[in-house]
Amino acid sequence: MSLQDAIQKGVDATTTPEMLALRFRHQLTFRLGPHTWDVRCSVRDPQRIDPKALARMGQLTNAQGIATSDLRLLTVHPDDTVPVPGATAAWDDGTLEILEWSQPSDFTGQRLGTCALRRP
Repeated sequence: MSLQDAIQKGVDATTTPEMLALRFRHQLTFRLGPHTWDVRCSVRDPQRIDPKALARMGQLTNAQGIATSDLRLLTVHPDDTVPVPGATAAWDDGTLEILEWSQPSDFTGQRLGTCALRRP
């Protein structure tokens, strides 16, 4: 078995309907103008990730005037349509705004969204 086969086998194990329901347990409705996206998703606080990745995200937030503590990482269920940057949804007593999307993964095709959590 090649390395790529082993990786694909691992990806396949995490994409069963049961695992997808566990990974994407939140349902959010993003809106931008007349457009609406209903998505099953995962929202994570980046403060719990690798410090180097957090530093890279800090560069984006400094350019946009957003505190790093207000960033969230968004992953959308593979069967749902990814909302465009600028779309917003209610989240955690505030508004979650999509800033940008990563390139799609070679293995899963999924993209990681960087979002700002804006609170009143």
